[in-house]
Amino acid sequence: MIVLIPMGTDDQPDPERAGNPDADPRWKLTPTKIVVAVILLAAIVLPLLTSSYSRVDPRLFGFPFFYWYQFLWVFLAAACCWISYVLLRREQRAYQRSHGGTLTPPTGPPPSDPPPEESATDPNPKAE
Repeated sequence: MIVLIPMGTDDQPDPERAGNPDADPRWKLTPTKIVVAVILLAAIVLPLLTSSYSRVDPRLFGFPFFYWYQFLWVFLAAACCWISYVLLRREQRAYQRSHGGTLTPPTGPPPSDPPPEESATDPNPKAE
C-alpha cells in the first residue's frame, strides 16, 4: 500500500517574499553555497576523469594505482560531503543568530490540517 504524505508548507519559496532581502535564506545564493557546490562538484567529477588514474604505477602495498586511487576517493568524497554540511550548518546558525528565527524543516502535517483522530482500537486509551 502506498501512502502519500503531504509536504510541509515551507518546502517551497514564498512568492510574496521573493523581493524581500530577508526572504528565506535557503533559496539565496551565497558565497558559502558556491564553495559547497564547487567542493561537491570536485568530489563527483575528479573520480570520473579516467586519464588521471589509468595507469599501474605507483603501486601501494602491491595494489595498482587505479585501485587504491579509486578507494581513496571513497573517503575523500565522504570528507567533502562532511565539509559541505559543516559549512552550510555554520551559515544557517549564523543567520538564525542574526535574525532570531528558526529554519527547521517541517516534520509533520501542515498547520492547516487537523490532527489525526485517535484510533478506536487504541490499547492504551487516555483517561478523561
